[in-house]
Amino acid sequence: MLEILLVLLPFLLFFLFKLIRSEAIFIPLPKRTIEQMLELTNIKKNDILYDLGCGDGIVLIFAAKKYGIKTVGIEKNPLLFWLSERNIRKNKLKNKIQLIKNDFFKEDLSKATVVLVYLSQKTNDRLKPKLEKELKRGTKIVSADHVFKGWKEIKRIKTGHFYSHLYKI
Repeated sequence: MLEILLVLLPFLLFFLFKLIRSEAIFIPLPKRTIEQMLELTNIKKNDILYDLGCGDGIVLIFAAKKYGIKTVGIEKNPLLFWLSERNIRKNKLKNKIQLIKNDFFKEDLSKATVVLVYLSQKTNDRLKPKLEKELKRGTKIVSADHVFKGWKEIKRIKTGHFYSHLYKI
């Protein structure tokens, strides 16, 4: 039992640290929530979806399979990046999904036509100026749970235990 606690302790401390700093932590979205969030954007065949902090890559995989679109995931956590790579390989979607191991604040987001985020309010607040500067007019942004203050919400829907918010640049 002590061995298990010693193994889990670093992970628990990491999550506690993230919560204290109001940073996003990885919480997988249920399939139905992903489906609803993507439906909200009215995806077209030529769209390019960016998932910022893509976690395990499931959103990317779902979008690539269901809509046949190109997807780009950006993940800085090495373990989650590895998990995304593994899931993408397992689903044989390397030709549809680009995975970038980096902090999304350091990446160019200008090719996105749809952006999906499930971050913290603090991270959304920091991300807003970057999105305004880099995204083209007409780009759709869906945020799970947290808003982009000052932006006009196009639509809001209940997705599971929280709301998802649609915006357009």
